[in-house]
Amino acid sequence: MPTVLESKIKNFTNAVEKSIEDENWHSALALALALPDICGNLQDPNRSTANKYISFFNDFLKQKFTRKIGESKENYEYLNGKDMYALRCSFLHAGEVEISKQRIRDVLDGYIFLKPDRHNRVFAHMNKINDTLQLQIDVFCNEIIQAVNEWLKAYSNVQEIQERAELMIDILDPTNGISI
Repeated sequence: MPTVLESKIKNFTNAVEKSIEDENWHSALALALALPDICGNLQDPNRSTANKYISFFNDFLKQKFTRKIGESKENYEYLNGKDMYALRCSFLHAGEVEISKQRIRDVLDGYIFLKPDRHNRVFAHMNKINDTLQLQIDVFCNEIIQAVNEWLKAYSNVQEIQERAELMIDILDPTNGISI
């Protein structure tokens, strides 16, 4: 039987997956970008939002956005925690993907999101054009879901996190009766 934490987190990841399925891209992106905040707050509610977000990125997403390039096989970061946090702030607070005005941003100036090409199966993910990162929206959102699932495995047995999960939102079905 899933824990309270697992059930509540699954409500959020299921909502992102449903938004992807319905091609409701704005909804998928908004909720996916909020998930590291939710996990970070459950893990340590006293740290600053930026620090929680960047730590989550470094622990669970960084490897997805780092590739070995060229013969030297040096690691190249397409995306880092500061730039993803800048995207989160810009998109969730202003509906923008331009991050050049965000103080915390590090390398990137903005993002381009592409819908999946269902007919030609073109994969358009992690292309960097000057200081703008191109991401395929469904892949990006699914990478965040995978990271959240990894976080869940790492922290699901922490009692304090389980207790904080009790405070997470429930959306009740009035046809099943409501008990408070």
